Amino acid sequence: MNEQQRDELRAKAGDFKMYSLVLFSLGAFFYFGTMIPGALEAAKKPFALLMVGGCFMAALYCSRRSAVCARRLEEEEDRFE
Repeated sequence: MNEQQRDELRAKAGDFKMYSLVLFSLGAFFYFGTMIPGALEAAKKPFALLMVGGCFMAALYCSRRSAVCARRLEEEEDRFE
């Protein structure tokens, strides 16, 4: 793996980590919105909770992808030492 590929992998790991943080924050924002009394109709609450779950699942996926990229980068750096 050359230096350009390592830089791209480093950038991907950072991007996935940032996506994870943003999606987790968005999910928490949606969840807090469902807790406010009278802010959401009862018919819309299941949809909002599905959005919360979707945001948290996407955040988990991005977090794992970030960890995979970081692990691959670490393995590549260990080969050269």
